[in-house]
Amino acid sequence: MADIEKFKAKLLSKAAEKGFENAEFYYQSSRTRRVNVFGGKVEKYQDSSVGGFSFRGLYDGKMGYYYSESLDESVIETVLENAKINALLIESEDKEFIFDGKNAEYSEVQTYDPSIDTVTAEEMTEYAIKLEKAAYAADERVKNVLASTMTVGESYISIGNSYGLDISEKANYAFGFADCVAEENGTAKENGEFAFYTKKSEFDPESVAKAAVEKTVAMLGAQSVETGNYKAIIRNEALADLTDCFIGCFYGENVQKGFSLLKGKTGEKIAAENITLIDDPLMKNGLATAGFDSEGVPTRKKVLIKNGVLEMFLHNLKSAAAAGEEPTGNGFKQSYKGTVGISATNLYIQAGDKTMTELCAMMNDGLIITELSGLHAGANSISGDFSLLASGFLVKGGKVLSPVEQITAAGNFFELLCKAKAVGNDLKFNSGGVGAPSVLFDGISIAGK
Repeated sequence: MADIEKFKAKLLSKAAEKGFENAEFYYQSSRTRRVNVFGGKVEKYQDSSVGGFSFRGLYDGKMGYYYSESLDESVIETVLENAKINALLIESEDKEFIFDGKNAEYSEVQTYDPSIDTVTAEEMTEYAIKLEKAAYAADERVKNVLASTMTVGESYISIGNSYGLDISEKANYAFGFADCVAEENGTAKENGEFAFYTKKSEFDPESVAKAAVEKTVAMLGAQSVETGNYKAIIRNEALADLTDCFIGCFYGENVQKGFSLLKGKTGEKIAAENITLIDDPLMKNGLATAGFDSEGVPTRKKVLIKNGVLEMFLHNLKSAAAAGEEPTGNGFKQSYKGTVGISATNLYIQAGDKTMTELCAMMNDGLIITELSGLHAGANSISGDFSLLASGFLVKGGKVLSPVEQITAAGNFFELLCKAKAVGNDLKFNSGGVGAPSVLFDGISIAGK
């Protein structure tokens, strides 16, 4: 890390000498290790590392960019010269900003655990073998385990700028994933389950295998239902995936460009009173937990929808300035090579107090939707409209009757939120860091047989 600090100081000093009014150094490195087991043996092992830095600086009123993988001081002249050229070529009048860090207070977050760093390739292989073995042992109808994997990752980010900002963050994590195929009476079903770990002591391949198998065999014998409007419980995983499709409606930049139907609706009721939507980058053990964003702005917990009322949008420095508001710490970029956009962090619908049994009893007759597919093609992220392939279970008299497939669920996400009648206590996050509990909705259009 000493080389990074030395290079950062030299780069920012030279930038000032070259006439940059303000400048920023952003460094990011990551390493990912993944093992996949098939038939009790390692099918594939990957170990990849990437790293580099980006420079951006304000020159003649325009922001110039350049990035490099090298931290050798010999590249500094090239970096600054190219950033200056890029700045002079910009014709856009949009203002960009470098965070001055004034009065910035950073919350302490736990994104790194030393035990994850001790995980060896042998231990990863052992986990994946146990995962595959447990999946086969869980039910005789499991005929194939398509994927039995473990992934261990780590990352480091360092940001410094000419205002004196100097912050860094180290993170690591592990994933376990199983994907199973079960067969019965000539039909086959496939499903999977993942687990996110922040400590080595949390590793539990057997529970991942059990969940994957239960989800898979539960759909054996599934049939379609009649077309109609049904009361429906959208289960946590499916609702998290659906919510994920429409996060962009809460991004300040999209609102300002007219790419969100929520424009001008702050303070208005846009969902049922039992719906509260939260963005919490400070969440303990969250998939997207971070103490600061890619611009160095401190992150904080935010309530986007409170009891059905739209409270606010998410901003980076640029969109916040355009809205005349404070940045929310959501200015992120995918890598050091990218530009800053807006991203949610551990965004979720707040859990209620109802169990699945209670939700089914309240619904009486209807559907439990457990999976939605075709999300990218069948959902309009601007209008909120969706038409998606779905599967789940038919419920009669409050009791789960039979599995259901070959149906299409259609509607509008925001209209659906207004129909929420009860909220479950089973909050769960998807692999993208978006979470939801199971929610009972008054009606959803279903196309079936």
